[in-house]
Amino acid sequence: MISLQSREAHPPRSVCEYHASRDGRYAWFLLTWHPEKDTALEEVVAEIKLEILNSQIANISRLEIEKWLKQFFSDLHWKLHARLRKTNLQERGISLFFGVLFDHELYFVQFGRIFAILADSKKLSPVGKDWKNYQVQTLEGLQLFGMADQDPVFKSLRLYIADNQRLIILSGDLARKIIPRVNDPGTIDTLIETYAHEDNPLWLILDGREKLIRPKRRGLSRLQISSIVLITLSVFTALYMLFGNRSIDQALHKLRISFQREKTIRLEQIPTNLNINTSDLRKHLDRIVNLPARNITLEIIWNTELPYDVSHTPVFDLNTIYLVSDARLNAYDKKSRQLLWSKQFPSHIRHATLYDGVLLIGLNDQQVWGLKEDGTAVWQLALPTESLTGSDYVPCEIKPNDDPRLDRSIAVLPSERGISIIDPARGETLSSLTLKQELEALSAYDTYANCFYAVVDGAILCIELKIEN
Repeated sequence: MISLQSREAHPPRSVCEYHASRDGRYAWFLLTWHPEKDTALEEVVAEIKLEILNSQIANISRLEIEKWLKQFFSDLHWKLHARLRKTNLQERGISLFFGVLFDHELYFVQFGRIFAILADSKKLSPVGKDWKNYQVQTLEGLQLFGMADQDPVFKSLRLYIADNQRLIILSGDLARKIIPRVNDPGTIDTLIETYAHEDNPLWLILDGREKLIRPKRRGLSRLQISSIVLITLSVFTALYMLFGNRSIDQALHKLRISFQREKTIRLEQIPTNLNINTSDLRKHLDRIVNLPARNITLEIIWNTELPYDVSHTPVFDLNTIYLVSDARLNAYDKKSRQLLWSKQFPSHIRHATLYDGVLLIGLNDQQVWGLKEDGTAVWQLALPTESLTGSDYVPCEIKPNDDPRLDRSIAVLPSERGISIIDPARGETLSSLTLKQELEALSAYDTYANCFYAVVDGAILCIELKIEN
């Protein structure tokens, strides 16, 4: 498995995006670099990232990736060429490196002044284009992405990264400064990180993990096996005394998996070899099997007073909460709750939603805006009719995929003065929270922070979903 070790970029002149699956077996990354300081680069980089996200890159298979890379970047070249021609940049092209990882196998394309090196403890090997003498090449020779007024000449490359190797991707300026100074290839990453305060640094370091080789174990004797069994039983007995019916929970959990997750298990489906005799025990087992989790509660963990009225349901991403007040959009940091930025629009905001990292803002005048996370407008368009806005009290569903602490889905029902958690399969109220004032709006479930954001009496509240299993 390949893991991210280090990265550095100074947007918008240099950008480094890295996205990996949870198991680390798949990842894609993007690096861009430009020597000039110009705000036009924000729109250029935003165009590249938006096109990649809209392409559904995660759905491209290993067998299709090389063909996809060639077709995608050929098309993107012309879109970027049209945008760059409208800027005041002296270099109307950009350096770009894009790679897709399948386990240890990397497929990538490379343009301009971004170079790759494969390093181990003994040597450094250039990958793709060589960094040597790049600074004396013409702009045409560098093959900047989006510059040429003809189809780009490039090919997708493939590379295998071994367990003991590191892939280092960096700008040409850093390569020229660092590589000639490397005496010990094993310390190049440490040397690179000392250049974090240089002008416009850019790098990405991926590390291959060494496989652990375990020696073969000798077989256990009967006496050893008996001793282990006795010790194990003693431990389980002690755990049962401490934690009650957790062992029963575990056994029933395996039983639950054999049935559909979203269906209630009937008592007749419980195997007879469990020897359920008493009605009390049967009721207890029924509750364990069919409840989404053992103990679910709602708790207000912080609240912040607002100097304005909120006119729309809060919207959020990983780091930011977005609040709408008539024609103004305000962005707050989740951790500090400090105002990051505020943007005034020409008319009333009817709705605000997040889609693939872009904040979509619909206005009363039939205009729709696309914003980056820093509030910068990416695009703007006019709709033929007015967009619709929904109720602030729409129930929502939280599935086990949204919160792995759950075994089954739960329903969240907001009301004028509170929030209730319902088990939809059994029609049972699992938890409820009563508010002192009227609930003005409630966000969707924040799967990262395990909470909701509610607007109550001119304040925003963070309501955490606590689950104990």
